[in-house]
Amino acid sequence: MTPPENPRPSRRDLLTWGGGTLAAVSLSGCSFLSTDPSDKKPASAGGGAAQKAKGKEAPMLAQQVKAGKLPKVGERLPKTPLVVQPTEKVGTYGGTFRAVLVNAADTSWLGRTMGYEALMRFDPTGRKVIPNIAESVTPNDSGDEYTIKLREGMKWSDGKPFTADDLEFGFNDWLLNSELSPVVPDWISSAGKPAKLTKVDDVTVKVTFPQPNGLFLSKLAYNTFFAPKHYLQQFHKKYNPDAQKLAKQQKMTAWTDLYGSKNDHWGNPELPTLCAWVTKNPLGTGSRVTFERNPYYFKTDPDGSQLPYLDRANFDVTSDVQVILLKASAGELDMTTRHINTLPNKPVLARGRAKGQYHFITLENTVMNDIVISLNLNHKDPVLRKIFQDKNFRVGLSHSMNRPEMIQSVFQRQGVPWQAAPDERSEFYDEEFAKQFTEYDVAKANSFLDKAGLTKKDSAGFRLRPDGKRLSFQVEVASPSLTPSWVDGTQLVVQYWQKVGVDAKMKNEDRTLFYERKDPTANEHDAGVWMGDGGLLIEKLEPRWYFPFSSESIYAELWQQWFNTYGKEGEEPPPETRKQMELYRRLIDTIDENEQNTIYKQILQIAKEQFYCIGCVRIPNTYGIVKNNFHNVPDKMPEASIMATPALSNPEQWYKS
Repeated sequence: MTPPENPRPSRRDLLTWGGGTLAAVSLSGCSFLSTDPSDKKPASAGGGAAQKAKGKEAPMLAQQVKAGKLPKVGERLPKTPLVVQPTEKVGTYGGTFRAVLVNAADTSWLGRTMGYEALMRFDPTGRKVIPNIAESVTPNDSGDEYTIKLREGMKWSDGKPFTADDLEFGFNDWLLNSELSPVVPDWISSAGKPAKLTKVDDVTVKVTFPQPNGLFLSKLAYNTFFAPKHYLQQFHKKYNPDAQKLAKQQKMTAWTDLYGSKNDHWGNPELPTLCAWVTKNPLGTGSRVTFERNPYYFKTDPDGSQLPYLDRANFDVTSDVQVILLKASAGELDMTTRHINTLPNKPVLARGRAKGQYHFITLENTVMNDIVISLNLNHKDPVLRKIFQDKNFRVGLSHSMNRPEMIQSVFQRQGVPWQAAPDERSEFYDEEFAKQFTEYDVAKANSFLDKAGLTKKDSAGFRLRPDGKRLSFQVEVASPSLTPSWVDGTQLVVQYWQKVGVDAKMKNEDRTLFYERKDPTANEHDAGVWMGDGGLLIEKLEPRWYFPFSSESIYAELWQQWFNTYGKEGEEPPPETRKQMELYRRLIDTIDENEQNTIYKQILQIAKEQFYCIGCVRIPNTYGIVKNNFHNVPDKMPEASIMATPALSNPEQWYKS
């Protein structure tokens, strides 16, 4: 097996970037759970008859130019537009993208379709980070200074210039403002201290770190620090002494509340944007969120025609996932990779393809596990803490789980038993790590639980804690779940554990409550369930399951807090975990990819030995659906939140025939 390319580009690649061509790759692949007819899209899906000459801009914009309401297209584009190579073919202008949101909290789907514009971006394969808003980003030899060059003449959606001032404002007055951002984001820090941004000229800034930050370039692909200074400064107290008074007039407590409401891409149509579409009917004002093309968008197709191709986008808001399934089956959605793309739904959607005129696409899962169960190793109860921290206990629970039965009954016979370990397609794949303790063996499970000192049982057959109480705890599942398997799978898991004398129960709770309970300031959870992020392509950027790295490391919130505050808060972890944290700091300190990989393998080796959390099943691929008349969506693409899937396929070049 040839390992996939690492998402972090080489220094040589980086230094040669900046020309302005974004290569899009059309990948082929098969869906799982195939049913006849074939999952492949019809041969006619490429666009059909010859296209008419489209011109250099959309007709709706050409009309505004003719009426004197807009400058000519050449004046609206930057000096070096980003040229996007289409996935299938050059498209045509017009049409509306049709999609659905699951209630007003579903902003991530908006971000994954309408809002993915960062200084850098993931290419359509997910295996490289390439320039986007930035014309180039160049590190020095040591990786402690990055020079960011913008596109000369680039404009915000209101026609105002986009310059280094907007980066300076976003960096210093937003992210480094203690009132707006009480905690400095780690990605603009090193050694616990923030970087400094210096304006060189109108299109160039330098970001200088106290120590090297070898992952900064990759993190520019999914984090932003620019903001429209000309608009937002009127709500910022540094620039407007009356900002607090203005907030009070709008019945807000503080100027920061007002600033936040104005810096809301989905809720404030007045906010200038660099995205392909601007908000027209905002989120929270009705049952539909709408968008319209940005006349100053900075990208073109190979013909020099300004993108995007689509004029508009409509997102209907519903609270019922079944409504989305019905809309999809009826052909009323142009494309979706979210909410309904479950294993049980695939046969239903397969049967509706002919009537709904859509086809399946394959999503390459970067998640290495559908269900990762985390016991709270930092539990408030000292007795439970000691039990949970005993590796024998976790190993015993793992051996008690009948993963083949789970695959059969919950996962539609798809998937393989797997721990919270890198995917077999990953360059960091370790078969022993992935398969350890996955064997279903009740005798072995009981043996390990006995080794953990839990030999005494009550009259009902449940094991007793050292203090004589029944060993009982809850496994918390956030609702709505990211996948239906969480509830069904966890219900099976607690049944397996009960059979070996561990009185575990599943607790399904609102996602907001789930996050409140696991927060280190509360630390009230017994155990939690989530997906196994960081299994493929983004391993070094997302090591949450391999050591207590972030607030998503729900097995050790106090240890990750200690790591992220440099020992100021939380609890000091044991030596092996501290060693991982030291290694990760070393990894960040270098821009040498080979050295990074060597260090990361050491981190994973310790993760294997520590066995922090328990994995269940790995699902190699999932799927999405695309209308047959909706073009330039790859047949296969990676699925990852930090890649904003499906936006890494360049929504600006999607078009309808």
